[in-house]
Amino acid sequence: MQPAQPQHLKLLVTIVDRGKGQLAVDLLLEQKVVYHRIMLGRGTAKTEILDLLGIGDPAKDIILSILPESRMASALHRLKKTLQFDNPGHGIAFTLAIGSVGGQRVLSFLSAHADEETGGKEHHMERHTEKQYDLILAVVNKGFADQVMDAARPAGAQGGTVMHARGAGMQEAEKFFGITIQPEKEIVLILAHHEHKRPIMEAICHAVGLNTEGRGIVFSLPVEEAVGVARIMREE
Repeated sequence: MQPAQPQHLKLLVTIVDRGKGQLAVDLLLEQKVVYHRIMLGRGTAKTEILDLLGIGDPAKDIILSILPESRMASALHRLKKTLQFDNPGHGIAFTLAIGSVGGQRVLSFLSAHADEETGGKEHHMERHTEKQYDLILAVVNKGFADQVMDAARPAGAQGGTVMHARGAGMQEAEKFFGITIQPEKEIVLILAHHEHKRPIMEAICHAVGLNTEGRGIVFSLPVEEAVGVARIMREE
């Protein structure tokens, strides 16, 4: 079966303080965004940075939502306004392109009401057609997330969010790399300026790459839209 091509679907990633994830989902449901998954994570900023940004809780909710491009601007505007993303430390949201989805029924569900009238309002967001931001993902052995950020900050990273995961298919990976790979993993998400992507990734690979105890793998994805990050980035 050939996968159905999406009608410009986007993956929306929202990161807020622990306990505010459901509020973000409720706001998105009002915008007829129907698919959401909440995961638990933690921030990586040092204590003095947390104090500076007014972040009281390093524990985070990470919400993954899928929505049609036609509803993206209104959804981002709603999150930004209600959750006060203009204020540092209140959260961030950004979108990534989705290449395809499996099946017409799934596509129809995710695109539900996509052609409805959106009110005719144009919301001016922090939109950058030249892909000003990138999402860097570093997958490392458990306990090495702080070393990822210690390497990334001098290269231009402002902060990151950590998720816990468990690796699968370790036997094949161990055969390929010729090293022992522990199953418990930490995934560090870093939203960074495009110009900082390469030095950040190189710094992480040098500090916790495959040839270190961290056994890190690093890759990046281009970010299409972002809210809640411009002020922090300008204060670099």
